[in-house]
Amino acid sequence: MLYRLCLFLVRSLIDSPDAVRIDRIETERVDLFFLHVGKEDRGRILGKGGRTASALRTFLEGVAAGLDREVVVEIID
Repeated sequence: MLYRLCLFLVRSLIDSPDAVRIDRIETERVDLFFLHVGKEDRGRILGKGGRTASALRTFLEGVAAGLDREVVVEIID
């Protein structure tokens, strides 16, 4: 569920949604998402001063807490 939500949110924020790739590692309580976007969309996903990326992480952490899980989102070049 968290994977699909993350994918939906990221694709909604950028211009080239087909270029999005999320590698994930799921453990018993933690989901690790490694987010890959195109170079032209990198600024959009980071936002000014990292605000968009921070808001994405905060939102997903809130949803994960409701599911008794943890989530880590890393943006990869």
